Amino acid sequence: MESFAQDLVAPFTAFVEANARFAGPIVFVLCLVKSLAIVTLLVPTVVLLGIGGLAAAGILDLTTLLAWGFFGAGIGYWISYWVGWRYAEHIETIGWLQRRPALVARGHRFFERWGPLAVFFSRFVGPARVVVPLFAGTLGVRPGAFHLASWLSAALWVPAVLAPTTIGTWLAVELQQLSPALRNSILILTVAAVIVVLRRLRRPS
Repeated sequence: MESFAQDLVAPFTAFVEANARFAGPIVFVLCLVKSLAIVTLLVPTVVLLGIGGLAAAGILDLTTLLAWGFFGAGIGYWISYWVGWRYAEHIETIGWLQRRPALVARGHRFFERWGPLAVFFSRFVGPARVVVPLFAGTLGVRPGAFHLASWLSAALWVPAVLAPTTIGTWLAVELQQLSPALRNSILILTVAAVIVVLRRLRRPS
């Protein structure tokens, strides 16, 4: 699978470069599919990294790609959640899941440990992303908690898969230009915001 993905990247990124005006919608579709339960396995992360490389080289606009990717990732999780909620009684009878009881069990344990926070963390853990957004619906996670975790994780995940080096460098440069007092204030506010979000998500479903 990894060899196949590597062979796919070069021609695919060449296609995106030659059709740059469609790069945003392409990233939207890729991030949406990458965020759909089970179907996520069809899109290797390295493909998104390849497209992000075009932005790092100045060929594509990174802001545009991030915006399209953000909405694609959020909607993908939303669809998975809705399917889980709508067909809760039938989800675990799907043949693909029945043949993978260990994966289903890990998904349930993930929720038992983290509650709604599992939705946030799953975005960054490949095996969890396969089932967690689906199980969020079947297990009755509150819509508000689900969407908060889903969209926040999308806002972090999309830059991480499209342009981790570029964004990291940019943040470092921008922070260096701020005064120490302002940097400390941003750090404190960020930590406070994280604590508030974590407490909210940890509320019982």
